[in-house]
Order: sequence, then structure tokens, then C-alpha cells
Amino acid sequence: MNEFAPRAPRSERFSAKAWGYSFELYDEHWELDKNVKLTLATVHQHLSGDILDGCLRALAYYAKNLSSSHSQNVAARFQHMLRTTGSSEINDVVLINYRGTLDAQTEWYLATIRGFLRRWYRLGYPGVSKDVIRLMDDWSLKGNRKGDAIKRKDPETGPLTDNELQAFNEGAIRAYESNLISLAELSLSLCASHTGRRPIQLSHLRIIDLLCGKNQKDEPYYLLNVPKAKDGQGFRGSFKSFALSEEIWSILTAQAKYVIATAERMLGFELQESDRQKLPIFPDFDEMEAITSPKEYRQSLQGDVLHIPSAEVTDTLQFIVLAANVKSERTGDLLSISARRFRYTIGTRAAREGFGELVIAELLDHKDTQNAGVYVKNIPEHVEKLDAAIGFQLAPYAQAFAGVLVDSERDAKRGNDSSSRIRDSIGKGIGTCGEHGFCGANVPIPCYTCMHFQPWLNGPHQEVYQDLLTERERVKEITNDMEVAAVLDRSIVAVADVIMRCNSRRAELNKGSALSND
Repeated sequence: MNEFAPRAPRSERFSAKAWGYSFELYDEHWELDKNVKLTLATVHQHLSGDILDGCLRALAYYAKNLSSSHSQNVAARFQHMLRTTGSSEINDVVLINYRGTLDAQTEWYLATIRGFLRRWYRLGYPGVSKDVIRLMDDWSLKGNRKGDAIKRKDPETGPLTDNELQAFNEGAIRAYESNLISLAELSLSLCASHTGRRPIQLSHLRIIDLLCGKNQKDEPYYLLNVPKAKDGQGFRGSFKSFALSEEIWSILTAQAKYVIATAERMLGFELQESDRQKLPIFPDFDEMEAITSPKEYRQSLQGDVLHIPSAEVTDTLQFIVLAANVKSERTGDLLSISARRFRYTIGTRAAREGFGELVIAELLDHKDTQNAGVYVKNIPEHVEKLDAAIGFQLAPYAQAFAGVLVDSERDAKRGNDSSSRIRDSIGKGIGTCGEHGFCGANVPIPCYTCMHFQPWLNGPHQEVYQDLLTERERVKEITNDMEVAAVLDRSIVAVADVIMRCNSRRAELNKGSALSND
């Protein structure tokens, strides 16, 4: 062995803020929780000696005391500076050169780095001088741009339109009824779209968070106690109640029952009721399968090990769009989806209804109103008038019609069952219901967006279309509220889709008839 070779630094183990996670100071990969694994290869590549030691100890302070996501952001921005400048130290020249590579949209990178260097200096670790801090304190840096996608109403990353939101929810239900997605995927998607909570909040939900009670009028209410994500209290440290509809609560309750039954089968022992209540609503069954005793199970409940990674929330939402073929009427392509877009949508709709910054901040669980202001300052226009022509223009993109066109009643599933016949407001037959179960919908309007509806080729769909347009105007005049009238829009577009399909089918039949005559 070469006695003059540099010795490896003495390893030290640090505990991350999240329970059950720790890391070696000089490792290139730090696992901070279920969702965050820091890769520090760039730090090790560019820094060495005391500067490397000081940097790692400053980052370890973040990992031990602050959120894993914030630690990840700081590490990412700092390593970007090292890669961009190729520097092996932190001085004024490096910082000035790096600032020169940034523009108005990315200057916030340096603002994040400034906070990290200040903390590094105050902790007393080597690598950052007082001159560096003085230089950065004199700079006026722009922060991260807030709400840019909201301001631009970006069709890929901004808030969803009412049609897009309804298309996603209907698509998820349709995919579940067609056995294309699981109950867990349906529950997760509807929970995301109806609450607008962040992925990490959804992944941290437990069965005990589902609440049901009665108010003073003896009316039932349904709540979801959602863990907060950005209050500094750590894993499930504090909560905020969110009201649920009975339908969403029932779906989540069914998911909870499935989780309990599956967990007990996998664990091989029956859980006490208190232990059942602590099960994640969306569990990581791979992790659960490795548990061998009740003691080990209870220990795992102290952290997030049994919960799905937050990235799985986005993966699930995108899978549902693909499985249900949910498209955007604005782009004509598959709907670009994320939990953040649902969040933007809730804030946008609240602003449209006239709520102020305080209410929107409370609705979105913000600690202050600085981010809620973007919704109030960029209130979207009211829903525009939807006339006969626009309905047909939107139909190919919105894909609101989910059923199957049939040539006649006898060609329909259950066509020989008179009870399955669907009629319009004056008693004319327009199609057949292919579902055997009871439906409490106020037919025929909801039928046009139902996957079980089989409209007849020669049904009076044009009359239904005109009736809907007339009804929309009547509701608008009575309520003086376009938002209320717009509730009919998706049905109007669905009927337009059926009319267009009928026209196409008739042309096809006429062409076939002409060829046979020749």
C-alpha cells in the first residue's frame, strides 16, 4: 500500500429529517425519504478537501432539519452552478460569471444558491468567505416566477377548462367500468381532481383520515383530513380537513376496505382496528410484503415506508388519460395532466366565482396570499356563448360522446327489450341503453355522455341539439349566470358528435347502396 496516498475521509452517518432514513456524509447518494434521493456526484467531481467537507456538512444540515424537497432543490441549483462554471471553489469571480449565464426566467437559481451559501457561512464550515456573502447581499435577484402558466392559460401546464376537467373525471369512471384501471387508480385520480392536493399529500393519506359524521340538522357530512406538505411539521405532522361529496367518500371507503383485506392477507395476521386505521389509503404493497411481524408493521408506521412514492400519483393520472383516451378540445391531443393542473383549476374556478385572495389561499392550503393573488389578478373570461356552429367545431376534439352509434334499435345491445328504449322530451325514441342496472339519470340528456348509450342512426338528435341550445339560453336569462348555463355544454357537444357520426354513417350507407346499384 502506498503510504503517501491520500486517505479517504472519515465516514459519518447522519439521520435525515424523515423517520427511518439516514446517509453517510461522503456517499454520492443520500436517501432522504420515500420520494427524494439526492445525487451529489457533481459536488464530489468539482470540490475537494475542506471545501467539499464544508459543502456536504451544510447540505447535511438541510437534510436533517428542513424538508427533503427543499434540500433537493438547493442541491440541484448549487450543482448546476458547479457544472456551468466548472469551478472547484466558491468566490466572487465564479458567482459573477454564473450570474452572466442566467436570464430573467432563471435568475431565481442564484437566489436559491444565495440562501444556501448564507446558511453554509453561518454554520461556520469552510468554503464560503465573508466577501462572498457581502457580494451576494448587494445583489437584487428576481425570485421564481409565480403563476406563469396560470397567467398564460397554458393548454399544456395551466388550469384545465371545465370541459377538460369533466372529460378526465368521466374518462376515469369509464376506464374503471371497462376494467382498464383498478379501484386504487380510480380513487387516486378522483381524489386528485376533486381536492387539488399535492402528490405528496395524497401519497401520505391513511384510512384514519376518512371521516363521516352528522351536523346539527342530522345531515351527514364527509371529510378527508389531508396531511399538510409545506408547514415544516414533518411527516403527517399537521392536517387540514377537506369536504368530500358522498360519491367520492364512498369510492375512497371502498378502496380502504380493499386495502385492509389485502394487507391482512399479505401480512399473514389479523390487524387490530387501530392498526387498520393507520394503513395508507394508497399503500406500497411491495414494501408491505417484506414485513414479517406485527412489531415490524407498527415500526413501519412511524414513517412513509408503506406509502406509495409521490411520483406514482402523476404516473397514475397520465396512465388514466392514456387508458381512457382523454383528449383536450384545445389541443386535439391527449390531455396533458398533473396534480398541479388540478390545483390551478380549483384556484381559477374560485376566482371566477368571485372569491378573493384570502379564500383562495385557504382553499389551496397556502400559508399566505402571495401565490393566491395570481388567480384574482388573472380572472378568466366568463364562458363564451356556445352557438350551433361552435358545438360542431368542438365535437371532434372534446369527445364527449362515449357510446356506440347503431343503425337501428334491433342492432343495439338489449334492442329487443322495450324497457331499454330511451325517448326524448316528447316521447320519440332516440336510442337504447345497453346497461342492465338501474339508472337514476334524467334521460335523455345525460345519456349522450354515457358509455352505455346507443343512439339510433335515424333518431331525432338534431331536435335534441336545438332544444339544448334553447335551454342553455333560457337558463342564462333566468339566472343571469353563464357559469350555470354552461353546465349543459358538454352534453351539447356530445349531441353534436352524434349528429356528425350519423351524417358520416348515412354517407357511408348511401355510397354502399350506389355501388351495389352499379
